[in-house]
Formats: sequence, C-alpha cells, structure tokens
Amino acid sequence: MTEQRYHVTGMTCGRCAGTLESRIGKVVGVDRVGIDVGSGSVTVTGEAFDGSKVCAAIADAGFEVEAVL
Repeated sequence: MTEQRYHVTGMTCGRCAGTLESRIGKVVGVDRVGIDVGSGSVTVTGEAFDGSKVCAAIADAGFEVEAVL
C-alpha cells in the first residue's frame, strides 16, 4: 500500500473536494482519497498508482498541485 500527499491550491469548498475526490478516484490503483479543504491537503492511498496521473487529474480539474515529499 502506497500513500502520497499533495498540496492543492485553489480548493476552497466541499464542492471542490468532491470534484477532486471523484477525479482522483478514477486513477488506476487509487483506493482512497482523503481531502482537508482547510489546509489544501490531499492524501491518496492505493496500490501502485501513478503519481503523475494523480497530479494530472488534479490539474485537469483546474487546481494547482504539488507533491509533498
């Protein structure tokens, strides 16, 4: 099981979180998406997902994203 955190800029409400959860959840290998709107934090858990595809899903939804190392 892999877990990766991302910092997302521009996420301001529950609707934003729902959009991101839906889009990220479609990435192959993603099992769980945790979102904290207040801190702009997104935590993705799963088996062998591609982090670049997670970043692309977030960017395609209109948000800026940075992986947290």
